[in-house]
Amino acid sequence: MPTDTSDQQITMPVGADSADNPVAFVNCVGDIESRLVRQYTDVADRTARMLVLAENAISGLATENRLDAYDGANHISLYSRSLFALARSTADQNLTLSSTTLQNVTSLVAAMPTAGTFGFRCMVWYSSSTTADIKLAFAVPAGATIRWTGVGMVSGASTSGDVNFTTPVASDATAAYGANGVGSIIGIQLEGIYVAGGTAGNLQMRAAQNAVDATQSVIHAHTRMEVWRST
Repeated sequence: MPTDTSDQQITMPVGADSADNPVAFVNCVGDIESRLVRQYTDVADRTARMLVLAENAISGLATENRLDAYDGANHISLYSRSLFALARSTADQNLTLSSTTLQNVTSLVAAMPTAGTFGFRCMVWYSSSTTADIKLAFAVPAGATIRWTGVGMVSGASTSGDVNFTTPVASDATAAYGANGVGSIIGIQLEGIYVAGGTAGNLQMRAAQNAVDATQSVIHAHTRMEVWRST
């Protein structure tokens, strides 16, 4: 008769009982496959092939380049090993001169699903004149709610001064931060929460000069955004 291993309870054939070996092998494969980190092309491929779901099952998605853990209801970001989305600027992005119109930070975008609650964190490296400063925002799809904040200098300050604790709660609502001069890179960390509202779409960072100035404002390389799913 087949027997089970003491730890993971994987079915093993008994060598002397050759008649039971085919059945034991099939059972062994079934036990092992359910314990593997399952690899899929993308979410659609996983939905089609991962028909049996068990809490704590881990799956890998090649297109999205992440690992998820199933919590009994949803595939949740396996934060210690991966993120729902990780976006990073690999090159500087110049903002439009003499314009306070928000524009997309092209590398800082995450595709969000129709449902779920997400946390996000950004490290923004920027430079701008002390006249222009900078303003930041996040655009979200219809129905989604967002709340975020950053701890940075108020507009009009340089490397020291009052701190801005503004907390925008709507798509494209802005917070303005001080700058230290053209080419002088400083950083600000942002953190927020995003709740999907039935429409899939992008969580998109946006930026612009806070005051019109004919000097170059820049979102610098290595600015990044991390997104993780909590429910």
